[in-house]
Amino acid sequence: MREPCQPRKRRAAPQENETMIALFKAIPFGIFLSLIVALFMGSGGATGGMLAVEPFHVNIPELGIAMKLYWSWYLFLGGTLLSWFLLLMMGD
Repeated sequence: MREPCQPRKRRAAPQENETMIALFKAIPFGIFLSLIVALFMGSGGATGGMLAVEPFHVNIPELGIAMKLYWSWYLFLGGTLLSWFLLLMMGD
């Protein structure tokens, strides 16, 4: 006699995995884009209006590091989304 089939465990669809991997790949591009664009805007004295470019100071006296960087969360989110969509469109 044949045994009844056991229900299979649901696995994530391949498309869901590819989407999440593309998002994780896009985060460094968002960081890089935000740092570069905010650097040029912030060093010129602009705040970028709605982009809200803010300076922050990195001071590590033990290593002799004292620098001023610029950051914008809106630029980071926009750059991450842009690179995420580009990575999704490129596919594998």
